[in-house]
Amino acid sequence: MKTALSRSFAVGLLALAFAATGAGGDARAATAVPVSAPGTYASDPSSTPSGAKTTRSLGGTVQVPAGSTRYLSSKLYVDDAAQVTEVSHMIYCKRPGESAVSAQLVSGQNALANTPTTMLTRGFVTAPADAALTCSVYAQFVNHAADSAGSITVLASSYLQDVDGDIGAVRQAFSTSMLVNSSANVDTVAFTAPAAATAVQAIGDVSVTVCYGADGGLCRRSSGARMDGTSSYVGTQLVLNQLNSDGSVCRTTTNGALKGTTVTTTVHHYRINTWLTDVPVDPACTSRDFVSYTRTTANANSNSFKIEANNQTVGAVFVP
Repeated sequence: MKTALSRSFAVGLLALAFAATGAGGDARAATAVPVSAPGTYASDPSSTPSGAKTTRSLGGTVQVPAGSTRYLSSKLYVDDAAQVTEVSHMIYCKRPGESAVSAQLVSGQNALANTPTTMLTRGFVTAPADAALTCSVYAQFVNHAADSAGSITVLASSYLQDVDGDIGAVRQAFSTSMLVNSSANVDTVAFTAPAAATAVQAIGDVSVTVCYGADGGLCRRSSGARMDGTSSYVGTQLVLNQLNSDGSVCRTTTNGALKGTTVTTTVHHYRINTWLTDVPVDPACTSRDFVSYTRTTANANSNSFKIEANNQTVGAVFVP
């Protein structure tokens, strides 16, 4: 995707799998903070170089206190795109007085012309011990094909939310880029439930790009990529295994059967969000260790697709 998503930031603890102890305080979910700058924005022409694309500050600011870990979730609602528009939806977190991004969560999707589109970007952010982080919603809008300026509207219902307050423990992982011709398990996370925890939660979000047209990057016919159809049929299933002490699987929980999603070459970029809540820590298992991953499949009769990296594909297991 030709946006700032291709940039690489030093994201500190965000990019690592970690366990963190909360700093105390109210553990209730905060009220969602609406974006402060809804409205109609110009979209960049398709030929705009990556480094020159316009980044829009949309507001919806949330503070992550120093030394605290928070689960941030943003929904971006857009409509009235003049033409197919690449939308990059970002949560950027910065230290006081600094313009550099200290932590980021991102996703990307094409919004079809005059079609309401909703994007969910989420994950975990840890502030450094010496400073709080200010996190807000940002976006980029780029015409997918037209080499001219267009327009798109950000709806006032868009928001950013601190979901649970201080997080007691979490491990998070981001996927690398990969081509999927048949199947792949992405965002594998290993997590040990704290002694007092009776249940855990998990998320598994996958950003995909349909392979089509000319060879380029991971989407190469020489690598087995199917590229001549009009869509990919993307299967996803979030899997959470509790293990025995010898590493064998004791109990498996999923978010349901493998679910297929058709992603057309017009939409091209797409985000699939999955989650599990209140999964019991089974005392019959001989360990409190868990492993989660998102099972991802490509249908042999449809185009291959690639998994997007750069903090776009994320998995986590946690206890609020």
